[in-house]
Amino acid sequence: MKKEVLEKRRYILGEENPFTISAINNLVSTLGDQGQLDKAAKMKKEMLEKRRYILSEEYPDIILTISNLADTLGDQGQLDEVAKMKKEVLEKKKRILSEEYPDTISTMSNLVNTLED
Repeated sequence: MKKEVLEKRRYILGEENPFTISAINNLVSTLGDQGQLDKAAKMKKEMLEKRRYILSEEYPDIILTISNLADTLGDQGQLDEVAKMKKEVLEKKKRILSEEYPDTISTMSNLVNTLED
């Protein structure tokens, strides 16, 4: 049903509509839960590209999408790419939130764990 919702939103609303992107996110979540990590990663990359096209780089949805994509790539063992993405997220959070903000510190900890892996 989530695939059907996505297809209909793409047809009716277009590729860059926030509701279409939300439908991609919903389907990606299910695919990840089903262990279809290749499909999930591909769709997360698509979602990130669309969000970057319509939103500013510091928009919270972009930062969240980068983090989610990094998690999926981490599940696939792509640790070099994950580290790069987590560094990007950390830099954005430092600029937007500050270095002392709890979420920034948590992101720093996640990056350390990835680098240790």
